[in-house]
Amino acid sequence: MQLLTTLTVIYALILVLVLAVGLITILVTLNSIREALAQIEAGLKVVDQQTLPLEEQMEKLNAGLETLAGGLQVLESHLRGADE
Repeated sequence: MQLLTTLTVIYALILVLVLAVGLITILVTLNSIREALAQIEAGLKVVDQQTLPLEEQMEKLNAGLETLAGGLQVLESHLRGADE
């Protein structure tokens, strides 16, 4: 009986040790991922700041393209009329 108790205690200690090692490994991996995500976040903030001036230019470009699209539609209708 003493042998079974000793083996059970040894098994329980080994089990706890293996679980602790596994959890520590997971913790180290998660910390590595957290650091990588922090770097990505910093990079995205830089990109956001660098592309902020583009918004005004894109609005001007879109307005010009809308005007051009309207002119091209008029031209298309004139060309269709000339083709008939």
